[in-house]
Amino acid sequence: MSQAANPTGFIGKTLAKGMARGHKVFYENTAKVLDLKPDDRFLEIGFGAGLFIKRYASNVSRIAGIDISEDMVELASSINKDLIKSGKVEFKQGDVASLPWDDNEFSVVVVIETFFFLPEPLKSLKEIFRVLAPGGRLVIEMAFNKDDGLDHTKHIKKYEMRLYSAEEMKQLLTEAGFSEVEIHYFKAVKMPFKGYIFPRGMILKAVNRMS
Repeated sequence: MSQAANPTGFIGKTLAKGMARGHKVFYENTAKVLDLKPDDRFLEIGFGAGLFIKRYASNVSRIAGIDISEDMVELASSINKDLIKSGKVEFKQGDVASLPWDDNEFSVVVVIETFFFLPEPLKSLKEIFRVLAPGGRLVIEMAFNKDDGLDHTKHIKKYEMRLYSAEEMKQLLTEAGFSEVEIHYFKAVKMPFKGYIFPRGMILKAVNRMS
């Protein structure tokens, strides 16, 4: 796996911190769609440095996160040390296709700049659906996507990504059991490094309506 997909070691930690700073606009737009409430039970898939949790999710009732990288668990725990000490948050190393939580544990799940790295997207969505309580919501943010009008051939090869269109995501989410799928787009973003431009970032919101 590339460092973007599985940050490890000193380089991975440095990259994760840099990406988190560069993801400010991604975080802001995701937070608007999430609309977190104090009683939410929150799970983040692929939390990286854990900065989204620190900035936007610290006031919910429960926080959990899973990341493929043990080094990200260590880094996020350090950055969120006060939340760790309070017992409010738990970070785990693991695979989203096999989540270590019971059915219906969370009211909201967020996946930021991670979904396009998942090797088993449908299985992962079914697992997320399983741990979401009825009425729970899933929000997926993807700055790179098939609807943004760019040729991502180099990015796909370099970062080992799999890009999706809105229609492909709707189909996957529906097959996994979700309903009421909404598509949101956010405006062009020029990153502070290498001049990367994201002309049409995508955010999807889906609801678990299983009773």
